[in-house]
Amino acid sequence: MESWDVLVIGTGPSALRAAIESSDSGANTVIIHQSPGPIISPSTAGLAASLGETTPEAHIKDTIALGDESTNEQAVRRTCSSSVEILSELERWGMILRRDKGGLPHLSSVPGHAAPRLSGAGDATSRYLTQILDEQVLKRSIQRRQNHIPLSLVMDNSQIRGIVALDLLDGKVKPYQCKAIILADEGYQGLWSNPSIGSGNAIAMAIRAGINPQNLHKVPLHPMVIRGTNIPIPFEILGAGGRYRSESGEDIDPLNHGGDAVVDMRFIDDQHSLWFDSIRKTILDSTGLDVSIDVIPVTHQVMETTGGIPVDEKGRVTIESGKMWATGVYAAGPSASTGFHTSSILPGNTMLENLYTGSLAGKEAGKWSLNCEFGGSKNILQSLDSANRRIEDLYKESGDSVGAAETKLTAQAKSFLTGSATIESLIEIAEKTAKAVRTTTNTRVMNQEIVGALRVQDLGTIAASFAM
Repeated sequence: MESWDVLVIGTGPSALRAAIESSDSGANTVIIHQSPGPIISPSTAGLAASLGETTPEAHIKDTIALGDESTNEQAVRRTCSSSVEILSELERWGMILRRDKGGLPHLSSVPGHAAPRLSGAGDATSRYLTQILDEQVLKRSIQRRQNHIPLSLVMDNSQIRGIVALDLLDGKVKPYQCKAIILADEGYQGLWSNPSIGSGNAIAMAIRAGINPQNLHKVPLHPMVIRGTNIPIPFEILGAGGRYRSESGEDIDPLNHGGDAVVDMRFIDDQHSLWFDSIRKTILDSTGLDVSIDVIPVTHQVMETTGGIPVDEKGRVTIESGKMWATGVYAAGPSASTGFHTSSILPGNTMLENLYTGSLAGKEAGKWSLNCEFGGSKNILQSLDSANRRIEDLYKESGDSVGAAETKLTAQAKSFLTGSATIESLIEIAEKTAKAVRTTTNTRVMNQEIVGALRVQDLGTIAASFAM
């Protein structure tokens, strides 16, 4: 059995940043994730930073204005106040950024922000950011366990002992012991389209371990997703000369418009257009539309989620309505519910929160792990038996194929989102689908149907918890 000070679950920016900070604190750290490498999410917006302002107060005000009753003002203050430092750190690490004439990071004006505040690399922000963080992970020789699907958290009296995970390369369930764990995996946006783009694995594990999530039902929508696809157009387009318009041609605010619309990129000048070459090619390949002569039909769609595991100001996962914390358990990024944003997202704040919470959780988990001992392997070995039985059950002869289960679950979730289905009916379908899904192939090694079935189960667990 492998033993580590800190386990980091996930492979996006928050997980990579958490692993970097945990390692820098002196903790023996490993990253465990489902994919064979880092996941690069589509760019919905760059990084919001109050670089050109004397204080972050206007950024804080804009964030709170777009929030709701569950917005945590202190979380907003802490996160927004960190933005300039985070951007500076990325620059030191070699992040490629658009620059203004003075050589400083270019700041785009986008809806929701009272001042130019969006920094990044156009439509390549996510790619460059992930590359920079991945390089920092490699420089520190941080170990990875790739092609591993985490199955369950092992807890003992509300304290972490480790996890068990399915190794796809050999089809075996393996135990991992740890002193602290950081849940920083993908969100559960796959519930409304395709489970492969986000199954909320870490959130589902926490729920199964008895940790109550929060704000799962508050689902933000990105207003510029190309109709008939899962491809978002980044908000920076609107700061470079692009227009968001009603289908009749009238300019409208994407943050206050609920219907279909079009994005007009025909008048973006050459100095900006180079930064959006990838999205131009993607649109041409996926729709046949040429942005130099055509307008792009867009709609509102779930591209990221904000609900998740409740955390305190140190990134610690809280239980008992915030009165206690699950000892040694931390959460960051899409796995965490911080109160920074809830049912709506201010452009650029997602990337900001991912990096801030990842750094925070990594630092705190690393420090914690250096001052405690391992809790023993008994509970982990017991969980290993349970996990093996769960995998075996997926090879049952009757039930729903992965495709059929995905269709049932996502259809019901979409109906719930549009108001045509009740939360009770969603929970019922989610529970039934998670129990009925099965694999139709018997192979144990690199069985992609098993991957799909486990994603359906994770999303079913999350959907069944919407009422919490």
